[in-house]
Amino acid sequence: MQPAKPAVRMTGFCLLAGFPVGGSSACGDLAVESEAVRISPEPLIEIGEMEGAEEYLFSSIGQAFFLEDGRLVVSDQGVNEIRVFDPDGTFLNTIGRSGEGPGEFSDVTGLWLTPEGLIGLWDAGNLRISAFRADGELVSAGRVRVEEEGEYSAPPEVLFGSFGNGDIALASLEFGGPPDTPGAIPDRWVLARFGPDGEPRGALGDLRGMRRLRGQPLPFTPLPRVAVLGDSLFAADGYEAGIDVRGPDGGVGRTIALPAVDRSADTDAVWSALEDELRARNREMYLGMLERLPRSDEFPQIGGLLADDRGLLWVKLYDVPGDALWLGQAMRPGAGGEWRLVRPDGEVLGTVRMPDGLSPLHITEERLVGVQRDALDVERLVVHGLER
Repeated sequence: MQPAKPAVRMTGFCLLAGFPVGGSSACGDLAVESEAVRISPEPLIEIGEMEGAEEYLFSSIGQAFFLEDGRLVVSDQGVNEIRVFDPDGTFLNTIGRSGEGPGEFSDVTGLWLTPEGLIGLWDAGNLRISAFRADGELVSAGRVRVEEEGEYSAPPEVLFGSFGNGDIALASLEFGGPPDTPGAIPDRWVLARFGPDGEPRGALGDLRGMRRLRGQPLPFTPLPRVAVLGDSLFAADGYEAGIDVRGPDGGVGRTIALPAVDRSADTDAVWSALEDELRARNREMYLGMLERLPRSDEFPQIGGLLADDRGLLWVKLYDVPGDALWLGQAMRPGAGGEWRLVRPDGEVLGTVRMPDGLSPLHITEERLVGVQRDALDVERLVVHGLER
């Protein structure tokens, strides 16, 4: 018997023409500011509620993507399971559960579509790469083999992307300097390439992680933003408005230089806005840390990086204070804001306004799926339509 579906809502698609920045349409506030892509102002589908059938409740959404037939695959990291929904948002089946055996997960931190159309999954807790059919059938599973004396000796934690041939980029974290180190010290993410069976394929270099001062992460710290297209890895890990393009061996072949935004004149207002938001959220611990921090006028330029199914990069302009580490999730793209559409060769095609509060996870030819929190802090999976 199908469960009741108060958790799934569908609305009509509203086509937006290419209006200038700041314009409006009969559909309400303009959701897009570029003729390259137009986003529906309202979601076509919403999945998730505070109360109801368990299959429509999310603890902590990790990743999500569309299968070729339109079905939605989403990981819930809070309960270590994968859920599959049909194209209109109806729940179909669950894959996996907590555990250590085949088909069981300990810490799901990566989800992707393999070249064979299977559901790839990285389980950091069990150091295992698995592939499933959408109905839950386990096709393959292999443990990652770490070379104790090699270039990549620490157990990997996070998936940073999947390559066109089925390999994946995994990264392990090395924390910054000791608490008594003067100045801000970045963490270090060490990247390596692995085959679907867990076999190491080689090192991919490293990236700078969040900056820490006296062991504490700074609120306006850059975070590693990574997207993979084909056999190239695009990465931004600093305060600069640049994206390094790395080849199969991890070497940087070139850098995409994007226009930078100077926010130094707004330093006092930005830090005051962060303090106000922390007070509104009752974040007493962070408020105490804030009092001890020097108020730097340096802010990141990039708050998110994704590659869509057409081979374009979506680059978020860092939003202050909204993208502050203390207000969001470290590895998820910042919510809402302005996103540049960029070709792999560096040409900027336009700027898209993401719906407020929406963190995009996967972008196809016609749809965008992401995570959105409501006023009650309930996570929902939402789908918006796209016109190109």
